[in-house]
Formats: sequence, structure tokens, C-alpha cells
Amino acid sequence: MASVEIRGLRKEFEGTVAVENLDLEVHDKEFVVLLGPSGCGKTTTLRCIAGLESPSDGEIRIGDRVVNDLEPKDRNIAMVFQSYALYPHMTVYQNLAFPLENRKMAEREIVSRVNKTARLLQIENLLGRKPAQLSGGQRQRVAVGRAIVREPEVFLMDEPLSNLDAKLRVYMRAELKRLQKDIGVTTIYVTHDQVEAMTMADRVAIMNKGVLQQVGTPAGIYSQPTNTFVAGFIGNPPTNFFDLVFVEDRCLENADFRYPLSEPLIARARGCSSTEVVLGVRPQDVLVSIGPSAPDAGIEAEVFTVEPLGDSTILDLKIGETRMKAVTSPDFRAEMGDRVWTRFRAERLYIFDKKTGSAVQ
Repeated sequence: MASVEIRGLRKEFEGTVAVENLDLEVHDKEFVVLLGPSGCGKTTTLRCIAGLESPSDGEIRIGDRVVNDLEPKDRNIAMVFQSYALYPHMTVYQNLAFPLENRKMAEREIVSRVNKTARLLQIENLLGRKPAQLSGGQRQRVAVGRAIVREPEVFLMDEPLSNLDAKLRVYMRAELKRLQKDIGVTTIYVTHDQVEAMTMADRVAIMNKGVLQQVGTPAGIYSQPTNTFVAGFIGNPPTNFFDLVFVEDRCLENADFRYPLSEPLIARARGCSSTEVVLGVRPQDVLVSIGPSAPDAGIEAEVFTVEPLGDSTILDLKIGETRMKAVTSPDFRAEMGDRVWTRFRAERLYIFDKKTGSAVQ
């Protein structure tokens, strides 16, 4: 197996920069997810690693080899696409055997590898069928099997689950994660789905507008986002952001409310480049009660909408013209138009510099 090292990767299409100065290292046997919205450069990065696009600048290493000038077939990688890309006129067995036959491998070795892969993916009973006779999940397994059978150094996966229904995606997430750990192949996986990223990855690399924003474990990125983009992209419902001003009496305020700061938060607010800051609080960290627990113990808000989800309830709240979301227990009772009181978990608040968008630690 092998690590993947990207240094200073830049890719430009007719004057438009798709990836800018990307540095990333994927360790041997690691599962790294490239995550971001459409057009952020994640698929372009994957295609550069695969050799399907040529970098405008920078260096890509797979193992101890610089692969910039190598053809895709010489990089010892295998790619799984969103579309599965199975040959419709071939059986499952023939689809799995095809890349091995192209390598002029001995028939005995081909049979051994195909059967081994089929057992691993539990598709032995499908070997005689053609793709049209398979379900979406079965076709996905065959596409993954065609990558595995080659025994590559690196797996590259581009949105491989996006064509599956929601229930099957959940099942296949677990299957792919288990499979990657079982066979121990370095894997780079592209998705725009944060749930896929957070549940599958050893580390997540978040991109936006061609620029790498943050790399870390799912838990680390969730708890310590490096800027407002990451804080807003990771988490469901998204993080609430408030544009506020830090005032001398140790409060943050805008036209709708004032929020007193604890000593640690005061120190962070003073670390911003100006008195203008952005306060971030996740909806799960907004505490809501029907009445104030003590004088000045909360911020009064109006319930704008109520979204019951079964295991929780999401409240859309209004504080003057300011809107925010809060996640409450399913037994919390509130109706549209009710007045409630809100507090924030102080130890879980984020303060961002308004000018730069960067988190202040």
C-alpha cells in the first residue's frame, strides 16, 4: 500500500482556477474524505491524482514516486465513479475479470482474484448476471469489486453512493467503511454530503472555492472549526451566526440583544482585529425554556416555526429581526407565536473575527 502526498497543487481551466495551492498528505491505509459544495475543486483534485487531469502546477506523489507524468494505468490506483461505469453486455464475472485480462494475467490468477473479491463483497450468487439484472446496491458492489480485484495501492472514489436511495446509502456507508478497514487500502473519497464524511472518514479535508479550509478528524472539525465556512458547513442544522459588536462592559450586542461574556470569551473577543465579531452557536447548544430561570438569565425570543422530527424538535426563533434555530427534546411543547427564553452553552460558543472569518481561540 502507499501514502499520497500533494504539494502546491494548482489546476486552472481557461483562466478559471479550480484548485489553488493545495497541500495534503494521506497516510498509508488512511480513509480521507474530500468534502465541500459543488464546484469547490474536490473532484478536480481527485482527477489530478488519478491522472485524468494534468496539474497546472504542483507535485503529486503516490508512495515514493512522483506521478505527474505517469499515465493513469501506470499509477496503480483504482477509481470508483458515481455512474458505476459497468459494461452492460458483460456478466458480473466478466466485469470483474476485465481489468485483470487487460493486464494479461494468467487465467488461474484471474479466477482466484474474482472469486476472492466476490466472497468479500458477498456477490458470489451474482457472477452470472448482467448489470441490468442488478439493483442499485448490487451494481455499486460490483463497481467497488472491479476496483478491489486489481489490488491497487490507492482507491479513489467520486460520489459513489449518490445514486442510491437514502436507506441504501446508510447501509453502503457502513459496508464501504468496513471493507476499507478489512483490506487496508489507502482511500480518498469525494462527497458533498457531510454525513458521509463524518461517519466514514479517518480525516476530513474541507474545500471551498478551490482552497483547502481545514483538515482534521470529524470530531475535531466539528468541535473546533477554523473559520465561519467550516462552522457553517459542518453540522445539521447549520451553525447560527450573529454579527455583534464587542462593547466595553464585556458584552456582545446588536440591535436586537446583548450577550454577556465569560472571562475566557472576553479574552477571545479581544483577540479580534476590531470590535466587530461573529458569534457562532450550534442549534444543539441553544437552551430553550418556557420562562426565565432567573432575572436576566436568558434572551427572550418568539417561536416562528416548529419542526418536529420524532427524536428531536427544531425551533426557528426570532429575536427582533435576528433569526436562529434551536434543537430541543421531542417532549418540549411550544407553538408558533409563543414567547420563550434562550441561553447558550458558554463553553461551546465560537468567536470569529468579522474581517477575516477566522476562529479566535
